[in-house]
Amino acid sequence: MAVVPSRSARHVPLGVRTGTGGGFGRAEVDALARHCPEQNLDAGQCLFQEGTPLTDVFVVRRGVIGLGRRAQGRRITFLLLRPGDIVGDVAALRGGVALFDAFAVTEAKVVVVPAAGFLEALDLRSPFSRQWAVGLGERVSALQVRLEGVLGGDLRSQIASLLHHELEGGARVVSLTQQTIADLLGVPRTSVTRTLRGLHRQGIVDVGYGHIAIRDPAALAAAAGRARRAIA
Repeated sequence: MAVVPSRSARHVPLGVRTGTGGGFGRAEVDALARHCPEQNLDAGQCLFQEGTPLTDVFVVRRGVIGLGRRAQGRRITFLLLRPGDIVGDVAALRGGVALFDAFAVTEAKVVVVPAAGFLEALDLRSPFSRQWAVGLGERVSALQVRLEGVLGGDLRSQIASLLHHELEGGARVVSLTQQTIADLLGVPRTSVTRTLRGLHRQGIVDVGYGHIAIRDPAALAAAAGRARRAIA
């Protein structure tokens, strides 16, 4: 259940983003946390469920939040949100209910922003509004990439595409469990384990506890069908 803030919406400081990318920078998230309550979540804990009326918008401050839906008794994860990312904004804008589940993939903390304050800040002339629109567009694009990865190719290429997508900068480690990968792809965990073992035998990855280490990024990109991107 969402925490209902006690402070007035007019005190919520939604200003210029100081970082890069599609969410808020650390300084802005810290500023929000000084004016809005926070909610701690254990790994696996639900932030809100599909169909729930949302009166708050949530900004991830720590950890990873997953967005997904249950189908045929299993959870399908659409997208992973990290510090600075926003969730609940579309429901606030539409004045409707949540269209998916939001849950903590890892231990997490979110800043709870009143929807009224969020909407009040949506002055199309403001830097906040422009940054929010950019973030929303990037999330839609990321969702499209994820859907393309899920719908196209065999499981080996899907897993390689997911790992390639989750790499940040020059990183060589993806902090996802095999169960999370299975949830993201909508397949049994045993299938993920079997496929990762194959990638390990080929010298592409090492499988650790709660993470996947990339030994050969170029081979991973080729397995994902993204060799040209890796060279560029």
